[in-house]
Amino acid sequence: MEGIIFNIQKFSIHDGPGIRTTVFFKGCPLRCEWCANPESQAVSPQVLYNNEKCLHCATCVHTCSKGAIKMEDGLIRIDHKTCDHCMKCVKACPGKALTQEGEVKTVEEVVDICMQDIDFYEESNGGVTLSGGEPTLHPDFVDITKLLKGNDFGGVCVDNKLF
Repeated sequence: MEGIIFNIQKFSIHDGPGIRTTVFFKGCPLRCEWCANPESQAVSPQVLYNNEKCLHCATCVHTCSKGAIKMEDGLIRIDHKTCDHCMKCVKACPGKALTQEGEVKTVEEVVDICMQDIDFYEESNGGVTLSGGEPTLHPDFVDITKLLKGNDFGGVCVDNKLF
């Protein structure tokens, strides 16, 4: 099983009891005005642009074979509908102004990352929190809760509901 994850935050103390690892999924249909993670709303990996890091060299424009990146008024504009998520532009950007948000990971990869901190979970009565985006959009992947609980450490939270 695979899911698209946009971040795994270790040593989180705000997403449930104790010290936690928070797994942020990509994809959310709600579009809440107060969304704390708007970069998590799109289901697929995406390219994000940071103007402050941009060297305005247009390397990304020339690298994109789909024509999804344009320079307009000195700023990079990305047409996310045209982008095929090849990430060649991210790799080519010398200023690191383009970043990839979202990466395909298997359940096993995520469990391995979470298990690196089992000592912290045991000492603090912590565990793992699945967040987003919306983790319930990935029902097969959310079965990760069974694998994590099978390793006999603190609770698993999905959207702050403890399992």
